[in-house]
Amino acid sequence: MSNKIRLFTPGPVAMSARTLAIGASQLPYNRTEPFSHLTFEIIEGLKYIFGTQGDVVIFAASGTGAMEAVFFNFLDQSDKVLIMNGGTFGQRWVDLCTQHGIPFEQIRLDPGHPISLEDLEHKLSRNEYSTLLINAHETSTGMIYDTKAIGELTRKYGVFFVVDAISTICADIFMMDEWHVDVSVLSSQKALALPPGLSFLALNEKAKLRLETRTCKSYYFNIKAYLANQGRGQMPFTPVIGLFLMLHERLREIRLQGIDFLVSHHSGLAEYFRKGLKDLPFSFVPDSPSNALTAISCPENIDAFDLVKRLAAGFNCFVAPNGGDLKHRVFRVSHFGEQNERDIDFLINALEATLNNS
Repeated sequence: MSNKIRLFTPGPVAMSARTLAIGASQLPYNRTEPFSHLTFEIIEGLKYIFGTQGDVVIFAASGTGAMEAVFFNFLDQSDKVLIMNGGTFGQRWVDLCTQHGIPFEQIRLDPGHPISLEDLEHKLSRNEYSTLLINAHETSTGMIYDTKAIGELTRKYGVFFVVDAISTICADIFMMDEWHVDVSVLSSQKALALPPGLSFLALNEKAKLRLETRTCKSYYFNIKAYLANQGRGQMPFTPVIGLFLMLHERLREIRLQGIDFLVSHHSGLAEYFRKGLKDLPFSFVPDSPSNALTAISCPENIDAFDLVKRLAAGFNCFVAPNGGDLKHRVFRVSHFGEQNERDIDFLINALEATLNNS
């Protein structure tokens, strides 16, 4: 078995030597002018990757924390929400609505299938919904949705548009302002290739006005408090200082390379991997796969969950299992982080060897 641990999971991911070195350094004190300056630079870098001229707030939380912040700050029982639910993370929007008592309806999509824009427009045109919640990329199936086209519809019908872009930003094209997205969320452990622990919520002027019409129901996730403190380069609570340092460097690298370079990099890895599977007995789940990951459907005689375990035990290769109805049928390979074609070749060879030993 290889001693090198190879992560092909959609978080955590393999990190660069530079990121790891920063993470091993002594933390500075954060209530200082230099740290405020660093925070200002981070916020500008985040605006760049979101594609927004609006504001971005930073939470010490997982991506789900930023998703829940949407409910604390922008929604209440006077709203009626429409949810696009194509898998595990679409269901998370449903669960959050249920938890917070927000009236909602959902459009259930078959795993790996796109939404009918005609059907969506029909629903939005009835003017029953205040808000649409979607995932730009459904991480459980690898399906990327047409956020741009959906944004045109929400703009047309005056619907507040919230997008979970956690596993798409920096891997696929995402342009928040151009696509008429009002609020979008992201986390650190996906294409940013950082440890888990930070999440980000971007909001435009329309969303900031909406803040004034809602009473925040959380002390910790009060976006107004974050905006006020970030105005002086600080957080309302102790930040994850080490992750701030890593994030600052990572955003600097992305600005130097350009986000188009990073999207192209992920696209190249995804294409290389998918071509490498052509002689193996797998098929792909989504009609429209993302650059972020490949969701792989196994034939009936192969248990996907068992295959995931055998790759880890035999080759130190970690791919992502699925849950629910897809647990024994589908596994996922991410293209995030420090991986290259040699790593992909190793994984493909490991898959072939595992199948041959079945």
